[in-house]
Amino acid sequence: MERDDAAAALAALDGDRAALADRVRQPGWYDPALGVLVGGFLATYSFSYPWVTVAALPVFALGIGLLVRAYRRHTGLWVSGFHGSPSTKPLIRLWGLACAVVLVVGLAAEFLLDVPYAMVGAGVLLGVGAALLSRRWTTAYQRDLRSGR
Repeated sequence: MERDDAAAALAALDGDRAALADRVRQPGWYDPALGVLVGGFLATYSFSYPWVTVAALPVFALGIGLLVRAYRRHTGLWVSGFHGSPSTKPLIRLWGLACAVVLVVGLAAEFLLDVPYAMVGAGVLLGVGAALLSRRWTTAYQRDLRSGR
């Protein structure tokens, strides 16, 4: 391959990577919908009846499945949040730690300290966090795609 051909091929790859980075942005309603699903499911732990949470699980799973389907239809691809790019991995680790802390505090407050609706508060907090993190994750992923990371 000649030097000019190689340079042209690399430039084409850069252009494709930039186009892909533009395409992976989810629609504006996606993040709030994710937050409502996460928060709503976690809030069910505040009900005294375990069947409420059991009944909410398929609704949550269906909602996540519909979000994945809508994202694929919108972008033409799917990127797992757990296998993104170098800049997204610290965000996922931080999210996991935040979830663990909020869930432990919420569950302890709800079931050990008898604080009513503590898990509703935890659900709201983690739902808002999921919506904000989803948007931040995509921005970091787009930046890594554009830079070739």
